[in-house]
Amino acid sequence: MTGDVKTQPRQPSYECAAIAEGPVRGTDETARYVLGTFRTISPVLAPRRLGGQALWIVDRLDLGGHLAELRAWYEDRASQRAARAHIRTGASFLLVVPDEGCTYTLSVRAALRAEQNIPQ
Repeated sequence: MTGDVKTQPRQPSYECAAIAEGPVRGTDETARYVLGTFRTISPVLAPRRLGGQALWIVDRLDLGGHLAELRAWYEDRASQRAARAHIRTGASFLLVVPDEGCTYTLSVRAALRAEQNIPQ
């Protein structure tokens, strides 16, 4: 063995997040809550996971506000395909839905996974 190390090409990954942000009652401050995160190497799974997060938010928090927009985005297959195509280009994807007293953001950000060194 010569001890040579071959570097494998960097592979893209996708960081998904569901965030809620809103004012803290009785103060002038804003709080940010991470509702969920996920990382995948698949541009197909990234919007699918966001859809699951959208349904989770709607099912648990919707009190008749604007959160129906999250469900509509999830159920719109053309929007899902468009999000997937957008993500595949390496661009970030954001879906921002304001509700009464809170804003929900679903996001996907492309990132490069760390290089892996493979001994020869």
